[in-house]
Amino acid sequence: MGWNTIDLPVRNIYGKLNIDFTPVFKDNVKLFKKMGYKRILDIGSGYGKHSIYLSKNDFNVTSIDINVQAIEWLREYIDKKAISNINLIQADINHLPFEDDVFDAIICSSVIHHQSLEGIKNSISEIYRVLKKDGCILVDFMSIEDDSFGLGKEVEKNTFIGSREGEEDIPHYYTDTHELKELFKRFREIEIFKNEYRFSIDLKNTIKSRMLDVIAYK
Repeated sequence: MGWNTIDLPVRNIYGKLNIDFTPVFKDNVKLFKKMGYKRILDIGSGYGKHSIYLSKNDFNVTSIDINVQAIEWLREYIDKKAISNINLIQADINHLPFEDDVFDAIICSSVIHHQSLEGIKNSISEIYRVLKKDGCILVDFMSIEDDSFGLGKEVEKNTFIGSREGEEDIPHYYTDTHELKELFKRFREIEIFKNEYRFSIDLKNTIKSRMLDVIAYK
């Protein structure tokens, strides 16, 4: 299966310059509505692009991030806009502060691959734990077919530091569809989409990211 090329504009989104929403995210918001989902967890919410979009679509959103600055910025934004259906918590993906079977759906964008394979396995286990039966997870991973694979310092197999410009000190784990099917084998159904996202930061520089978008059902 080849790569689906998607151009994403960089624009002002809820007060921050950001990459536009991916089609797979928007499609899943429609799916969440169709499934009757109400309670959504946004893991690694950052400045809240996805959380705010979900809140505007009438979901009850719990947003977690380890970055205090991002959480505080988002808190000020939702207070200013009088948004009442976003709950903010500073938390780690590997220690989710929730009981079992809490959320109808979970999104995790550009987060889970910033750690070792062992960390990823633990994160998936935590996601599975807090997701309700018949719930859905949308999460993305860096592909070993991305141009940055192999760059920087390999700290363990398929894990590199310094491979991505602007994220030189952050680890990146690269994977493939075969490994993802094994990692998500506890889930009853899994779909994997090979998407090459392209976005321009200025007139001369276009960045490409080959991502594996995973949709899995518990």
